[in-house]
Parts: sequence; C-alpha cells; structure tokens
Amino acid sequence: MTANDYEIREYLPGDEESIVRCFNDVFTDGDDRFVGRDVESWRWSFTDNPAGWRVYVAVCDGRVVAQCAAQPLRMIVEGAEATFAQGVDSMTHPAHRRGLKRPGLFVNTANAFFDRYGGADRDVVHFGLPIEQAFKMGTTFLKYEVVRTQTVLGLAPVVPPDTWPAEVERLGAFDEQVRWLYDRCSGAFGASAIRDATFLEWRFSRPGATYVRLGVRDEQGILRGLAVYRRTHLVVDDVGCVCEWLVPPEEPEVAELLERGLRRLAHEDGATGLALVVPDWSPWFAWMQERGWRVHPSVYTMCSRHWVRRLTPLWLRNHWWYTLADTDLV
Repeated sequence: MTANDYEIREYLPGDEESIVRCFNDVFTDGDDRFVGRDVESWRWSFTDNPAGWRVYVAVCDGRVVAQCAAQPLRMIVEGAEATFAQGVDSMTHPAHRRGLKRPGLFVNTANAFFDRYGGADRDVVHFGLPIEQAFKMGTTFLKYEVVRTQTVLGLAPVVPPDTWPAEVERLGAFDEQVRWLYDRCSGAFGASAIRDATFLEWRFSRPGATYVRLGVRDEQGILRGLAVYRRTHLVVDDVGCVCEWLVPPEEPEVAELLERGLRRLAHEDGATGLALVVPDWSPWFAWMQERGWRVHPSVYTMCSRHWVRRLTPLWLRNHWWYTLADTDLV
C-alpha cells in the first residue's frame, strides 16, 4: 500500500469500535496478561477525561489501522498552569507496519498528532513509558528523550501492624479537600499534575479496576494525607500498588499512619508486597527506605518530548513530581 491508501486525521465520534478492534488485534499477540479492551474503557481513557483527549487515527478502507493517543493532565509548572499529556495505546495494525528503516504509518500518524497537539501554547510536554518497540521508534524518529530509567520502591515481605490504625479511614468520594491537600504539598514541586476532586474521581473510576482510598484527618476533619491502593501486576504479580501518595513533607506523623495502614491493607488483601513510585529527589524516597522499603529496577523507561526549552529531560527528572496515578500502569 502507499500513503494515498490512508487517511490520517483526528478522532471522530463513531471511531471507537474500530479503534478497539485494532487495539485488541495488536496487543493480543504475545501477552499472556492481556485483557481485551472495550468501548467503555476506551471512552474512560479519552473522551471521559476531564482534561480532554488527544487522539489521531489512520484509516484504510473504512477501518482504523493505527492510533496515536494521549491523556492530557492539567499541570502547575513553576507556579503557572500548563498541560502535559501521557502517550498511551499508540499502535499500528500488524498488516500495516514497516520496519524501523522506513518510518511508515506509525510515525506518519504520530507526526500529525504531535503537530496538532504539541506546542508552547498547547501541550508543553508529552511523556510516557513506552514498550520496547515504541521506545525504539520514538527515540529514532519522534524526538523521544529519556527522563529516567524508572525505579520502584518495594516492601516485601509485608509485616503488618497488629491492628488497623484507628486514625486511618477509608475515604468515599473525593471533595474540595484533596485540592487543599495538593496545594499544601505542591510548593516543593517544580511541575505536578493538579490533584483535585475532578481529576482523582476520574482517575480512580477506571473500568475493571478496584481501588481503596485511605486518608488521615485532623481533629477538625481536614484531610492531612492521602494514599490510594490497588492490588495488581507491577514488576511482579499480586503486588499492592500505592497508586497515589500525597502527604506534606513536614508531616511525617501522617505518613507513618498511612504507611501502617497500607501494610495492614496489603496483608489483609493477600498482596505479595507493596510498591510505590515517587521521584528520587522527593523526601519520601529516602523516608520509605528508612522504613525498610527497597529500590528495585523495572522494565519501564520514562521518556518525554518537550516544546518549551527549559522543560528538558534533565529538568523534568529533577523537578517533576509524579506517582503511578499520573500513568496508565495501574
């Protein structure tokens, strides 16, 4: 086929079913853990995202055969609002691929995608944790750069406290207090996704996933710390992932309570261990190690592409706060 056989364009309502069929054809092969995507989960990922959607497709004979997509995040970057976007679910149907020596359909679709969404007045950074093939194509053709080889803080075996810490509660719906908590934490962050009720309710309503929300409040009922837990696969099977960790660094007593609650929850849930991702410059990175957590390698590499000169991979590595909640891993 030639380039004239493909229409590369922005997503249109009604493309979902064809996108999902393509996704399932692409990712079924060679992944024993693969669970087929459905339209509901696609819509959650993109059109339900309160920050919007970023989707380009390539169409051949009326069928979607490639997608380049991202989930935008509302950010605070050095005190000002901006937008980052996490690349997810980018793919080309096996029947329409070319090798690395010729960029082919994936790169052509991605170039149109980046031309549409990337820019100093649009998405200032795109980032992701690409699989090996996408990493090779991205670094070769699409200006991907490495932010860090991603490490994971892990605790195993989990030695639980004898009882559930009374100060730790299971939270219901998020409210305005999570934004208050984020504002108390974010002064130390050069860049971070805005944690508010709208974002967190969307993020932790992922179809097919079960999350446990833990919080600590003061005597006035104000939220002082937050952790979100899910048992799933990350590096190893059945690990208790700390999907979100939001505690002001000057309140270690709150962190102590949440960490105890997480250990108790992981024990009750039958998890093989606990896993947490925070930047290595965060005080919580060292704090967790002082309590027996250890740094482990992973198969993931955090990559970025930037459209504002100062937001280089080095700057992001040293200033960007993110947790597993900012990714699609869990």
